[in-house]
Amino acid sequence: MKSKMRVLYVSSEASPFARFGDLAESARALSGSLASLGVEVSLVLPKHRRPEIEALPLEVVLPEFVVPLGDDKVKASVSKAETGGIPAYFIENHKYFYRDEIYGSSKEDYLDNDERFTFFCRAVLEFVLKAKIPADIIHCNNWPTALIPLFLKTHYAQKAHFRDTATVLTVHNPAHQGQFPPESLVLTGLTWDYFTPDQLALNGKFNFLKAGLIFADAFNGLSPDCRAALQFGNGGAGFESILSRRRDSFFVIPNGTDDSTWKRAAGEYLDLYTKAVGIKRGG
Repeated sequence: MKSKMRVLYVSSEASPFARFGDLAESARALSGSLASLGVEVSLVLPKHRRPEIEALPLEVVLPEFVVPLGDDKVKASVSKAETGGIPAYFIENHKYFYRDEIYGSSKEDYLDNDERFTFFCRAVLEFVLKAKIPADIIHCNNWPTALIPLFLKTHYAQKAHFRDTATVLTVHNPAHQGQFPPESLVLTGLTWDYFTPDQLALNGKFNFLKAGLIFADAFNGLSPDCRAALQFGNGGAGFESILSRRRDSFFVIPNGTDDSTWKRAAGEYLDLYTKAVGIKRGG
């Protein structure tokens, strides 16, 4: 392993830029603690409609690139800001992210969240590829980023740039899994061969979180209870077979509560990253 690990921390939210829940605070605290341990960490998130983002001195990194989405090619751009010594990259598309809320209203989620976050996952990889951003680890969080490991092992499997890139998926809330109608699979550009109980289908729906649990090199929850929640949540239909089959790839790293415990958590994540790279390489 290199002495200085390079980590892209991909999240749908991160403080102080855009916040919905605890994930945003975790993104801020963990990335800062990783940087304090010598990790080259960068944040990647959508450019949400937020005054905290609009007030930043943004530098355009990629003024325009196209993202495959089903049979379409959707335009995107990427800008960058440095905050607290950590680069933050913002993927911009007004149709998908220039909205009042991150996921939807208090009454219901946005109806096109499948399209929005399939786009985001694919856009992250297209950006990393086109900008030649080096990454030993792409750290994904929750269902909105869980298609990244799937795409790396399918559409991008032969890309030399990603040959040594491993993925880690953190499950912050196993109750939210990103469950969508089967036809949402079309947005991924994958064939229907992937829509089976052994792969992306669960209870007749396309399950984003399941994709991440199957295809990430390693995954972790925030407490031992996460395993039980994944096994028996949502009316008893969960991920028992995945957790059994991938028990050596499942870890538990609690969030920190202050600077010292966040630094301890960051140290555990460093160990997890090393294990994920070993899993990626078949070691």
